[in-house]
Amino acid sequence: MTILTLPRLGETMEEARVTEWLKAPGEGFRRGDVLLEVETDKTVVEVPALQDGTLIAHLVVPGEMVALDQPIAEVSVAGVSVGVSAAPPATQVIVEALTVVQGVGRSVPTNPALMRPAASPKARAAARVSGVDLGTVVGSGRRGRITGADVASAQPVGRDPVQTDAAGITLRRFAAVPGGRTGAPVVLLHGLYDEGAGWRDLPQRLARAGHPVLVPDLPGHGASAATAADVEAMTDTVRDLLAGVLPEGPMRIVGHSMGAVIATRLALLLGDRVESLTLISPAGLGPRINPDFMDLMAHAETPATLSRALGMLGAGPLSGAALHTELDRLLRRRPGLAPMVRSLARAGIQQIDIAPDLARLRVPVTAIFGLADAIIDWRDCASLPARAAIHLVPDAGHLPHSTAPDLICDLIVKGASSPQTFNGTAA
Repeated sequence: MTILTLPRLGETMEEARVTEWLKAPGEGFRRGDVLLEVETDKTVVEVPALQDGTLIAHLVVPGEMVALDQPIAEVSVAGVSVGVSAAPPATQVIVEALTVVQGVGRSVPTNPALMRPAASPKARAAARVSGVDLGTVVGSGRRGRITGADVASAQPVGRDPVQTDAAGITLRRFAAVPGGRTGAPVVLLHGLYDEGAGWRDLPQRLARAGHPVLVPDLPGHGASAATAADVEAMTDTVRDLLAGVLPEGPMRIVGHSMGAVIATRLALLLGDRVESLTLISPAGLGPRINPDFMDLMAHAETPATLSRALGMLGAGPLSGAALHTELDRLLRRRPGLAPMVRSLARAGIQQIDIAPDLARLRVPVTAIFGLADAIIDWRDCASLPARAAIHLVPDAGHLPHSTAPDLICDLIVKGASSPQTFNGTAA
C-alpha cells in the first residue's frame, strides 16, 4: 500500500483541479495506464501510473483543487512504490462529483449516469459565459474534443441574454430546457460580497430539471448599478424587480447567507405565490458571525489577505490571477457595501433575526448547513421552526452549493412536493 501525490506537471504549477478519475477503487492498472486527468491553468494533463497495481481509494474528487504533492489516491502495488508522471495533453471528459446526503448521513460519492462531453478548458469557460450547453455541441477537435470555436458558433440552450432593468439590477435568465414539465421559476439570491455568478452551474442544473431560473446581482453587487443601504431596501428592490419579470404565478425562492435573509422577507411579502423557500448557510438565525472573516473582507488590500478570508469559505484555493480579479472587484464595491455590512453584523454580532419571520411562514422551508462552515455556526439550525426540513452536509463549508451541487439542486426541485423532514426523518 502506498500514497500517490500530485506530481509537478509544469514549471510554474503549484496546484491543479481534478477533472476525472479514469480508474475506480478496486480496479487494476498497468504501467502507462491513465489514472486520472487534471486541469492546470494552461491545459488538461493525463496522469499515468509508472508501475502495475490496484487503485484502493480516491482521496480527492472531481472538481477539487489539489496542491502540489498533496495525496490523491491510495494504491496497492507489488514490490516498490508506484509513481506518476505527466503525459501530453489529452482529451478531457468532465465527470460531475455527485454527493448525496440525507439528513446527517455521510456524503457518498457516486458515478453519474451521464458523462459530460470532452471539451477544452477554453471551451468550458466560454460555455459558462455564453450559456451554451456542451451536450448540444459537436466537437471539431482531436478525438471529437469541443473547442472554443465550436462553442462560439453554437446557440445557447437554457439561457437568455443578460438583461438590466430600469432599476439598475443585472438579471440573468435561464429558460427551462425543453423536454419535460416546466416547473415554477426559481429565484436565486446570493450572499454578501458575492454575485449571481457565484452560484456556479446551479442555474443550468435547475434549468435542465425543468425550471426557469432568475439570478439577479443584488444591489451593490456584481454588475448591478443599484445600491441599497440595508436589508429592507434591498428586499424592496428585489420585490419590485420580480413584480416586473414575474407578474403572476408561483415561484420558488432560494437564498444563500445574506440572501437567505432577503429570501425570507420576500416570502413573507409574496405570501401564497411562494411554493418553497430554500435557505443555504442562512444568516440571521444565530447571535454570531465570524468576526475575522468580516474584518478581513472589510479591510483586505492585498491578494494574500483576501486569500485568507476566502479560504474561510471552504471553496478551495484560487490562482494568483483569480485572486487579483476578486480583489479588484472587492475594492470597487466595498465602499458602497459598508452600510449594508453594518446593518447585518457589528463586532461579530448579527443584527438581524429571521426566526420570527420564519415562524410566521406557511410555505415549506428547507435549510441546508455545512458542518465545516467557518462563517455561520450550523447549530443555528436550532432556531428554525420545528416543521422546517434541515439538511447538514458533511465536509461542506459556507458554500454547500459548491461542495454538493447535485444535492442542492435535488432539494430545490423536490423539496416543495416531498414530505417535510428533519434530519432525514419525516416530521
